[in-house]
Amino acid sequence: MDEAGDTGWSLHAPYGKKGSSRFLILAAISIPHGKNILVERIMRGIYRGRNGRSLAKELKSTELNGWEKRQVAQKLVALSQQHPDITLHGIVAEKAHVNNALRVKSESFYIHLAEQMLKAELAKHTVVEFYPDARTLKTKDKNALPNYLETRLAIDGHVPTIATIPSESGSFLEIQCADVISSILVGIGTCGSG
Repeated sequence: MDEAGDTGWSLHAPYGKKGSSRFLILAAISIPHGKNILVERIMRGIYRGRNGRSLAKELKSTELNGWEKRQVAQKLVALSQQHPDITLHGIVAEKAHVNNALRVKSESFYIHLAEQMLKAELAKHTVVEFYPDARTLKTKDKNALPNYLETRLAIDGHVPTIATIPSESGSFLEIQCADVISSILVGIGTCGSG
């Protein structure tokens, strides 16, 4: 899982000039154990397409052009059609329309979005390894999201075990792929169709 945007609420100032993003976008890929290599291949192809760029330096979605993002999107759609157990997830929130209760604690807003995006998928499994980008999670909040998700699922009668493994996106092509998905959703969300 990765995101685009931030959980700040300075919506009166321009973004990047003491202002917060207008949207928060979360994206995730659900991959059965052993099939992560299929997603990795897509990202390796993008690295090779960038004049043999080294995997040692993380490729951020902001460095990709529109054609490269379309390539990733098309390959992910084809992959999910060939392997229905690989699923893509995304959620776009226009922050101007978020109620004050969720604004008070930004981590609650983030967790709420993640739950809305992932709850149905997580309910299908008994064991989940969750790899969020380590830069996203504060150490004290590392277990907040999985604990919340486990509780919400238990209320509905599902009891999965969720292990959270914060990971550096530079070392995980799967997280980099989620970054590209969130970047693609930025365009959709800011166009008004999110």
